Amino acid sequence: MAEASYSVERFEPRVVHSSPISIRWHGDADPRADRDWLVQDLISETGKGLMPGQWGSGKTFTALDLSASIMTGEPFAGRRVMRRGGVLFVASEGAFEIPIRLRGLVHGKLGSDTTERLPFAWIEDCPRLLSTEAVAQLAATAKAAADHLRETFDLPLAMIIIDTVAAAAGFGDENSAAEAQKVMNAMEALSRQTGAFVLGIDHFGKTTETGTRGSSAKEAAADVVLAVLANRDEGGTISNTRMAIRKVRGARCGYEIPFALEVITVGENYDQEPITTCVVQWQTDRTSTAAMAAGKERWPTSVKVFRQALLSSLADDGIRAWPFGDEGAEVRAVPLQTVKTGFSAIYPADGDDEAKRTEAKRKAFKRAVDTCLGRSLIGSVALKGVDHLWLIEAAE
Repeated sequence: MAEASYSVERFEPRVVHSSPISIRWHGDADPRADRDWLVQDLISETGKGLMPGQWGSGKTFTALDLSASIMTGEPFAGRRVMRRGGVLFVASEGAFEIPIRLRGLVHGKLGSDTTERLPFAWIEDCPRLLSTEAVAQLAATAKAAADHLRETFDLPLAMIIIDTVAAAAGFGDENSAAEAQKVMNAMEALSRQTGAFVLGIDHFGKTTETGTRGSSAKEAAADVVLAVLANRDEGGTISNTRMAIRKVRGARCGYEIPFALEVITVGENYDQEPITTCVVQWQTDRTSTAAMAAGKERWPTSVKVFRQALLSSLADDGIRAWPFGDEGAEVRAVPLQTVKTGFSAIYPADGDDEAKRTEAKRKAFKRAVDTCLGRSLIGSVALKGVDHLWLIEAAE
């Protein structure tokens, strides 16, 4: 049999000519040493985030209120706006409501001194975020909007809002971590290419403990998670509307800011019946009175650090779980060891050496877990042999 002949080139390794990745060294001047905020201690200047919530809780109204603050420079939920700019709204759901809700903002929040036009644009078509062309197409659209904002208002494009992530993504499997991560990567890439923060409005699961509907990879990848919550009775009436600060990279989280949805009239229809919409009225004073008092009463000061570690761990590493079986309630749970690691990182402990400090933290963590279990603040369950914790909501 004839011997096979091979070309030499087949066995030669391919030489790849590429530039090394930029290396940063500690001690060098770093322009990013200070955090750049869009809204102080709440939303970074660039990045991606989520505004999830139950249906009817006011997610889109809250996002439009945020838009109004960014456009005007007025505070949002009591926080300073650090970068004023325009907004591009991707209305994958409910686009027909945008003009009426903008009129509501002008009439109910911004006042008669508002200019005839706002630095606000929206689109009603969105490429499927999971497609390879989505980022390029949205970036090109954002560039056109940014050029108009500069020319007409002398403002940058500061925020892109996607309403909703579920409608825009085009998930094949909403519970797929790979698909969820791909969508969050697309939002991050869009932010990098436009210099604007990208905020996705999203739906909650069946219960608030489960967090954002679908894979937990969405909240894990987000830089910011601002959940819009409400209590709902059997007739559909909502109450106790509030925004929960579930996650903020580089700032405090784990607290709530209450608000009211005020119904206002913005005109009449052809039958001379009133056209109404809602605007958000923040109740930041109630945060420091009734809401905080209730929180302090339920969560004693001795477990404050534990609660912070638990909330951060749930936001970053929480999973969907059914501790009471398939027919029971769904919760968002996190491994106990993950919470312990986060607790140890932030709990201040005295001691002459590392061993004593480690032991002090271990005992403090055990006391906190025992206290919270005894007060029914948290639940505990073993999942595949690993102890997990979850938050138990206060009874209404």
